[in-house]
Amino acid sequence: MNRIYSKYIILISLAYFLSSPFVFSQKKLIELDKIQFSGNENISNSRLSSIIVSQESPGWLSQFLNKIIGFGQEAVYFDSTLIQSDINALSNFYYDNGYFESQFSYKYNIDTASSKASITYNIYEGKPVYFKSFSVKGIEKIHNDFKAHIKEISQIDTNDIFSKNIVDQIKVEILTYLKNKGLMLATSDLPEVIIDTIKSTADVNLNIIPGKRYVISNVRVEKSGIGKDLVDDELISGIVNVKPGEFYNFGKFQMSQTRLYRTNFFNSALVAGITADTSGNTVPLQISTDIGLLNEFSPEVIINNENNVLNLGLSFGFTRKNFFGNARKFNFITSAASQNLIEFLSNPVISDTTIDGYGDVRVLLDQPFLFGSPIFTRLENYLTLQKRKGDYNATIIGSKLSFNFELPQKVYLSSLTTYLNYEHTKFYYKSNYLKKLITIQALDTLGTPTFTSNNSLIGLEARTIKLNDFIFPTSGYSLILVLENANLVPYFVSKIFKIDFNEPQYYKVLATSAAFIPFESNGNSTLGVKFSIGQIHTFSGDKFFVPFNQRFISGGSNSVRGWKARELVSGTTKINIESLTPETLEAYLIRGEELGGYFQLEGSFEARLRFLGNLGSAFFVDYGNTFMGPNEFKFNKLAVAVGFGFRYYSEIVPIRLDFGFNFYDPNNRESFFNKKNILGSALVFHLGIGEAF
Repeated sequence: MNRIYSKYIILISLAYFLSSPFVFSQKKLIELDKIQFSGNENISNSRLSSIIVSQESPGWLSQFLNKIIGFGQEAVYFDSTLIQSDINALSNFYYDNGYFESQFSYKYNIDTASSKASITYNIYEGKPVYFKSFSVKGIEKIHNDFKAHIKEISQIDTNDIFSKNIVDQIKVEILTYLKNKGLMLATSDLPEVIIDTIKSTADVNLNIIPGKRYVISNVRVEKSGIGKDLVDDELISGIVNVKPGEFYNFGKFQMSQTRLYRTNFFNSALVAGITADTSGNTVPLQISTDIGLLNEFSPEVIINNENNVLNLGLSFGFTRKNFFGNARKFNFITSAASQNLIEFLSNPVISDTTIDGYGDVRVLLDQPFLFGSPIFTRLENYLTLQKRKGDYNATIIGSKLSFNFELPQKVYLSSLTTYLNYEHTKFYYKSNYLKKLITIQALDTLGTPTFTSNNSLIGLEARTIKLNDFIFPTSGYSLILVLENANLVPYFVSKIFKIDFNEPQYYKVLATSAAFIPFESNGNSTLGVKFSIGQIHTFSGDKFFVPFNQRFISGGSNSVRGWKARELVSGTTKINIESLTPETLEAYLIRGEELGGYFQLEGSFEARLRFLGNLGSAFFVDYGNTFMGPNEFKFNKLAVAVGFGFRYYSEIVPIRLDFGFNFYDPNNRESFFNKKNILGSALVFHLGIGEAF
């Protein structure tokens, strides 16, 4: 009986299972193919798409790459439960941006045949509300100078539409200012916004609670990590440079943290007041650090764009931190790189005629202070052997002393560096290279040409970086100005000690600017514009003896990308040197435009698009050239390159592959479209680290 009963249970269960629709068909997933917005006249579709929860499903290529190699994105499926979240996000966004009367509705459509769905959000924006006033209260008892500055900070443009972001920015700037002036616990109530619905204006009231003004009572040092017993408390306190009796200054503490990290001693560092230990109007300052090893050995693979050419090689470095105390750092670095790494590794001899590259040895000494002031100082000594296949060998010996000044907050400049640089260079030219410049008959007369020079530079570099992102900037700008004077110091020394001095004296100016404009507000596309202009002017001596490595060059991965590095020249003329003196010949060889010019003008337009996560693409137009002087500049002598490229955006730096076409060659004005072999004669590709600008 039990067996019969068991059989009935099994049969009933099986019948129920087979009757379930899941046996015959699995629930079909509907892909969210399109999201549309209607009625949004003042805010773009891309901006609205970036704030809602629902997102369109990526294309088939992105889905395919995601399945195969992990790049791209997975398919996104329609979920009606997210629609209300989208409506809430849109409502909050419009409200925060001055559209207080906005209203929203939606509709969606499901195509079961294609398994795709679409959503349309209908928007009534209403009238925008404009700022009328911004009042700051609660600051009646603070210093008059503080009140005057806060009044300046809280000035608003009544032509601007109300924005919660603007209100928050002003609030944060006021509180940060107060904390930098000792008001450690300064805070605020939520801003009060009063709307005049008739006039469509907004009055903003912000109540500040400043609290006491604190001074530092004492400085405490807390150390941890492997090297905690190798660094003195006094050294750490000296780097931070905050003394008891000073007013609490949040901005200064942040700069002190940066200074600690620059020593490279610390895995982590934090400088902060201990609010729990306040007494009256005093607060102790605690410096918390995690100290790593003081000796480091660092083998590395070299990938750089030195001289606008991709170089691959190997490097070995030794670092001794806290060298002879006072947070000094000693570095010894040796490296070798080649434009063809396989050739170099198979025969690592710098004199070999098939090698294009360099070997380098450097000894550096860094210290974070100079005469007690936070001026990062570096002494660098170096020996470099350069090899340009079939053209020349070069030996460069030099020493450079640089001073990087720590700038106050809220100044226009981002960095300011001055330096002194002495360099001895010697070039040995190959006969094949000379054939480009002179007649073959003249080579017997010439013999073995070498050029030796001594160059002493006094320089200044000022930078302003106002970019929203360093890896993929979509807005902002940067300005770089380099000023150099050559051989002024040795000239005065020669006059004092009555020594013969024949080196040229010149100044060098190079100004570079870049700006970025977003195509859309989603942060994935931008138009970058670069412009660079420079000149070398010799005011004493012969300009043709300006060292080769100090001149301007064009072409390469960071320049006009339709040409290889140093390949873009105005052309050279062969001459007969039988009647020329060796001195004149030597000057002519250095004068060769292929060795660089004295005036340069370059620029670029580049559209960048980021997609599939860390992948990206670029389309660019480059223009520029070098000239023997500004008087030789003509617009029809500017070379033009067009091209495209691909990017991989790592967490540290972009890696790029660019394909450039020499669209207009000023030395050969043949139409680009008439060239028979465009891929062979006009195409140049560049593999680079970092963006071109």
